[in-house]
Amino acid sequence: MKKKKPNFKLSAEEKKMESEIENGDWTPAADKEINRIRSQMVDAAQSRSKDARVNLRLNSDDVEKLRLKAEREGVPYQTLIGSILHKYATDQLIEEKAVEAVMRKLGKKAAG
Repeated sequence: MKKKKPNFKLSAEEKKMESEIENGDWTPAADKEINRIRSQMVDAAQSRSKDARVNLRLNSDDVEKLRLKAEREGVPYQTLIGSILHKYATDQLIEEKAVEAVMRKLGKKAAG
């Protein structure tokens, strides 16, 4: 029996990515690489001095999404939030769409 796909509204770019994944064009990262990145995230978050306290009111849906992402990555959700804020503050946060645009341009140059 074929599994029924959830009914989400996807953008054209998301549909393309879904199709590429289903066709096997994407491969998952090796567990070793995932664990290395996870370890680096936790080490970086724990090694920095946390001397400022901040209280934020956030949308509960956003918090739930962050908790789920943190769970998938194997880190506490507050560590994930701290990591995101640190990357943003130090201009290290990269937008997925910007990366995809660069990859498309590189692909065109390689093909051309």
